Amino acid sequence: MEHLVRIVNEDDRQAMVWLRQQAGDARVERAARQLGQTHKPFVSALYRYLGVGRPAMHPDASGHAADRSVGDYYLARIRQQLARPAR
Repeated sequence: MEHLVRIVNEDDRQAMVWLRQQAGDARVERAARQLGQTHKPFVSALYRYLGVGRPAMHPDASGHAADRSVGDYYLARIRQQLARPAR
């Protein structure tokens, strides 16, 4: 089915496997053909088209959930700075 969908990296490949398990091969293939009339769709476009939410956390290579606390911290700081009135 990879000939119908734009797979950029290993995360996309794993996301496709998960999507096919959730929605079924036939449904995913139909969606890919429908979306791919002009170009290969990204995996994320298939998720949106099928109305399937991606899993909340993808495990890393060791099988542990990814730690997003550092990124969340910096996003909070950026939001604080953007919320300040301009001088």
